Amino acid sequence: MHYLRFCSFRLHRVARSLCLSVRFPVSPTLQHRREGQLPARSSSRQVSAARGLSLWLVVWLVLVKPGPARGCPRLCVCYPSPMTVSCQSQNFTSVPAGVPYNSQRVFLQNNQITELRVDSFGFETQVLWLYSNNISWIEAGAFSELRELEELDLGDNPNLQRLEGGAFRGLEKLQSLHMHRCRLAVLPHDIFHKLYSLQFLYLQENQLHFLQDDLFSDLVNLSQLFLHGNRIRTLSENVFRGLVNLDRLLLHDNRIRQVNRKAFRDLGRLTMLFLFNNSLAELPGQVLRDVGAIEFLRLNGNPWSCGCEARPLWEFFRKSRVSSSELLCSSPAPRRGLDLRFLREMDFAICPLPDPGSLAGTTTTTFSTKTRWWFSKHKPVSSSKAVFSKSSETIKAFPFSAGKPLNPSTSSTSFSSKYEIGEEEAALPKLDAEEYWANYGNEDASLRCFELECPPGFDSPGLPPSSSSSSCSLLSLISLSVLVLSLHLLFG
Repeated sequence: MHYLRFCSFRLHRVARSLCLSVRFPVSPTLQHRREGQLPARSSSRQVSAARGLSLWLVVWLVLVKPGPARGCPRLCVCYPSPMTVSCQSQNFTSVPAGVPYNSQRVFLQNNQITELRVDSFGFETQVLWLYSNNISWIEAGAFSELRELEELDLGDNPNLQRLEGGAFRGLEKLQSLHMHRCRLAVLPHDIFHKLYSLQFLYLQENQLHFLQDDLFSDLVNLSQLFLHGNRIRTLSENVFRGLVNLDRLLLHDNRIRQVNRKAFRDLGRLTMLFLFNNSLAELPGQVLRDVGAIEFLRLNGNPWSCGCEARPLWEFFRKSRVSSSELLCSSPAPRRGLDLRFLREMDFAICPLPDPGSLAGTTTTTFSTKTRWWFSKHKPVSSSKAVFSKSSETIKAFPFSAGKPLNPSTSSTSFSSKYEIGEEEAALPKLDAEEYWANYGNEDASLRCFELECPPGFDSPGLPPSSSSSSCSLLSLISLSVLVLSLHLLFG
């Protein structure tokens, strides 16, 4: 009220100065008064007219053309610089009316607001806080008039379990979006469409169990993505496509069991990756090669398998200088409790080479010709050696002593036998299936190597062993023909 009185006083002074500065044409009557020919009554009438004009000018300025400052909504507190409207904790069930149009910050948290419609916001603002309400529905385009909005906080709305596509349409200047603890189970594929300026996205502690491909593809300036505390199980190939400027990715406290080997291929600038407290048993080698700028890596709290499938991860830690947590092995039993990062190279000596073309990014156990040659040259010196028995699904390796294998159930290690032919493997000569498996357990048998895998002097300059048997067969045939011809001549 004092502020309005002050404005009225100022306007009155301005109007008075304007009236006094106006030069009215001098009437003959006033001219005669000045010359002493008329009484002073006419002069008082002119003064009254000037005062009346100034009063009407004040009324017009106040009512017809209001200034930028308006009254504050009921139960709210307003601050002029920057223009801030604070309506928090007042049990509002809808956005209050009367918020000044030129507001810069509007605080509506800790109320009972239930819906946000297209006509809910009749003002402009840069910061809008709506967290800790009872919002259960946001109409598509509800924020479309807030063209200058830079920060939107919708967190802690437990009834906001579903969002409509286009809910954030028009927020092309939005930089920070908070939607944590809203019990969101699914996100529409176009929910972040055209949010090119977004830098911070908070989606933690919801109930998300699946992230669609290209969900974040428009967020080319996103720097930090918080997805921890959800129920995500898998990370597909294109789930993070387009996030070329992402710096922090928090995925801990989920249920992630599988990560596609190409899931992080656009995250070349990622420096912080949290994957602890998930259900990961292995990570494809390609995943960590794609995040070459990583500085902080947290993988603890996962049931890591430290068999051959762990070799790509072990090699990554051996070559990188990243700050990481411990990686305790859960299997196999002899390595349980050991830190995967500190295993020795000899622990992977009998492991096959990883297949870079595997879709799941896991280590394959199909042994190529060069791997078989490696076994023939690096087999153990002791009398025990590895025997490989083939099945349709798995390849089991177990040592044996004195020619008798142990019980496979207690001493065998099973691997997945999925195999996709890589470029190098496709260039090798094809082997018959029987010949392929016949050499396992018989690494000393003669086996030709190919291309650059042959050690010096591997091939002898003489004929291969098969040439001697061919010569013997030819001599036998000639002898038999001579014998038949002789008998025909004798008994002809």
